[in-house]
Amino acid sequence: LKGLTIEISNLSTNLGVSSNELISISTTLAQAGLSIGQTTIALEALAKAALAPTFDDLNRTVEGSIALMRQFGISTNQLEGALGSINAVAASFAVEAGDIISAIQRTGGVFAAASNGVSQGTDALNEFVAVFTSVRATTRESAETIATGLRTIFTRIQRGSTIDFLREMGVQLTDAEGKFIGPYKAIERLSGALRRLDPRDLKFSQIVEELGGFRQIGKVIPLIQQFTTAQQALKVAQEGQGSLAKDAITAQQSLAVQVSKVREEFVGFVR
Repeated sequence: LKGLTIEISNLSTNLGVSSNELISISTTLAQAGLSIGQTTIALEALAKAALAPTFDDLNRTVEGSIALMRQFGISTNQLEGALGSINAVAASFAVEAGDIISAIQRTGGVFAAASNGVSQGTDALNEFVAVFTSVRATTRESAETIATGLRTIFTRIQRGSTIDFLREMGVQLTDAEGKFIGPYKAIERLSGALRRLDPRDLKFSQIVEELGGFRQIGKVIPLIQQFTTAQQALKVAQEGQGSLAKDAITAQQSLAVQVSKVREEFVGFVR
């Protein structure tokens, strides 16, 4: 506990993040089952996220961090890189970090399960962020609506009947061993196949309906047609793991953060 207290004091005085907020989220992390050592490591990543311009609510970021660690099997040592990827994508595309967090909470587990054995951990997370971004940036529908639609699509795309149907249409979604190739790779193959079809072609409509049903057609079409955006977002996510540290350094130049650091030094002295 003393080590945790020292870490909170150091983060609040060095970065200018409220010690009260850090204490509060420490409780949340402990309730999620993290040890004091893991909580101490996670706090640094979350404190930097609080200074990044794309993350607007620290409590929401904490809840999302717990979700992505649990669903994608990401350790506290990898948390800063994962949040950095989200930060970089949110800064480069028409998608908010809060939206990505909401989508992870609702659909991340389904995507991670479908990706198991193909891509895992931060690789699977970056693929999910990229896929979600391609739809959100195109349709501007709410994160909740898109997440619900993607959950339906990721579930249907693994069904034996759907795989057989798509095989007849010339799209192979299994490998040589008959195993599913993963959602990201599946979307890539579907995008390549449907790019050659006229949207007015009945075969195009059949494939889209099979993937999402009547209710989720509005999500399937941009998901397939905007795969180039997903590829660009994936590249940004992979290269942006260190973005939190850069934004934290930039934030130190603001007067508000400098005042906060002085205040936290006094609070730390009293504590």
